[in-house]
Amino acid sequence: MVAWLVWMVLISLTPATGWADTYANTRSNVLVLHSYGPDFTWTRTQQEGIDAVFSPLQAEYDLRIEYLDAVHNPGLLKGPLLLELLRAKLSTQKFRVVLTSDNAAFDFARAHRAELFPGVPIVFMGLNGYDDAMLKGDRDITGVAEDGDMFGTLQVLLRLAPQTRRIVFPGMADDLTYRGLRATITKDLAALPSQVKAEFREYPHVDALLDDLKTLPSDSAIYTIGNMRTRDGQGISSQRAAELMSSTVPVPLFTSWDFLVGHGAVGGSVISGVEQGRLAAEIALQVMRGTRPESIPVRRGAGKILMFDHRQLVRFGIPTSQLPWGSVVRFEPESSLSISREAAWIAGVSFVLLFGVSVSLVIAVLQRRRSEEQVRALNQELEQRVAERTSALEQANKELESFAYSVSHDLRAPLRHIDGFLALLKERVEPNLDDQGLHYMNTIADAARRMSTLIDDLLAFSRMGRQEMSKTPVDMNGLVADVIRGLAPEASGRAIDWQIADLPVVNGDRAMLRVVLFNLISNALKYTSKRAQARIDIGTQPGEEGETVVYVKDNGAGFDMRFKDKLFGVFQRLHRVDEFEGTGIGLANVARIIARHGGKVWAQGQVDQGAAFYVSFLPSTKTET
Repeated sequence: MVAWLVWMVLISLTPATGWADTYANTRSNVLVLHSYGPDFTWTRTQQEGIDAVFSPLQAEYDLRIEYLDAVHNPGLLKGPLLLELLRAKLSTQKFRVVLTSDNAAFDFARAHRAELFPGVPIVFMGLNGYDDAMLKGDRDITGVAEDGDMFGTLQVLLRLAPQTRRIVFPGMADDLTYRGLRATITKDLAALPSQVKAEFREYPHVDALLDDLKTLPSDSAIYTIGNMRTRDGQGISSQRAAELMSSTVPVPLFTSWDFLVGHGAVGGSVISGVEQGRLAAEIALQVMRGTRPESIPVRRGAGKILMFDHRQLVRFGIPTSQLPWGSVVRFEPESSLSISREAAWIAGVSFVLLFGVSVSLVIAVLQRRRSEEQVRALNQELEQRVAERTSALEQANKELESFAYSVSHDLRAPLRHIDGFLALLKERVEPNLDDQGLHYMNTIADAARRMSTLIDDLLAFSRMGRQEMSKTPVDMNGLVADVIRGLAPEASGRAIDWQIADLPVVNGDRAMLRVVLFNLISNALKYTSKRAQARIDIGTQPGEEGETVVYVKDNGAGFDMRFKDKLFGVFQRLHRVDEFEGTGIGLANVARIIARHGGKVWAQGQVDQGAAFYVSFLPSTKTET
């Protein structure tokens, strides 16, 4: 029973996640089942494509994500434990559609559909070895097949490495991806020249694979089509496996997956996990808006592109001139030739304009009018480009803020699972634990509480970038007095010499400026806590070009000025947690708020000699952009 509870705690580390739980009753629930864990790049790219479709629709749909982790824990898919866990977790949920990624999740969802989500449509993505007969007898299923362009990659391989006489396909016999792809490539291999041999080599772990591939002759090439694991059974990412092969085996590695380009693979005709996720999410939207899944054809051959790593091309002496037309080359150094061409183009346009000015008086008026029309059109085009790029940048910033908020908010779910299962585990086994065991459990609980504090601070930091500003005249004297009253418990019983000067009235958002002063003054209290007589000065001084500068100084622990640039970064701390508590987000919030007010923030200090923090305000604060 204890072992079962421990498994439950481990599995809860990859729990269902979603955007906010708020308004859950007013939104449609969508379940996402991933075959692998969030540490697999392919899975993350698929989820990125799903999020690109559903993130703008948070008010309508709520995503719940489960990771089956078929590589790290393949036995869970066959036994009853995973099924029972999901039945307990999903029993209160009603889903409109279920999205599955890769073969393991689809097979699991299809086998246990009646038990977990009866009658709910399934939309798959990344399904290897798909043919229409697979869905015979099933209803309400459609999706995106993973049609890797193996034929295209093999043709590119022979074109770029014509000396190849042996193509090795390494993998593990029990890997679903490897088996699914191997079963579908017979036709592609039939197109190989007779002098080129294809070899499927199966290994128990990555170390055996590397030892064997070291002996490959120079006329060989590798084609990776599966996942790997270590000698002790731990799954490793496909990226890491490709990097290990590339660094160990002196022959080129080709692929059909875009995320391996840049991690050891030369390249190939690759497919995109992001595109798979995006297409599957769009199909799911169609289903939820009333389209029958049977009327939506399975998408085939989506997202292919020829992609190569310039560094690997150089390593194996392959000139870019040999690449097929339309190829994308990543990690290519900037070429001075492209700058020269741009300069030549500008010079050519200038010459044409100058030539137009020097034409005869007979055609001068006509030429001038024509030139003015061209300039007008060019200005309009440039203005349109600037507007489009500005809009795109604003949208990207909003999406980044939304992503940070969603991630930090969703981190609460795993903490709730850890706290809940830890309480159950502690209740069950505490009487049988020795002092060391109790210490371990208390350490886990303390870590969960620290994680909760970090999440709260990260949420506050994210909200600060999204929050609308309401600027009014703010009396800093009253605001400082209000903050000090709020910090009275922290100052209680201590000898503190408060030196507070007459402070100015500034134009800003009162609530945000209270956060600034709260962080600076509470930091001064915290870092003087080991002083028998603490001194905290709060005052003002003139700044450059009419700026008003407010400072908070103390005689506390101080800091090394060599690390001053780290003070205002998220999660950056210059003291250990066992010396002074904190998460490293308070000063990042200060910097963000002051920047939104058009000002600056900086600090001075010396180890064990105290610190001073300064914030500046413009005479007339700029409007936030």
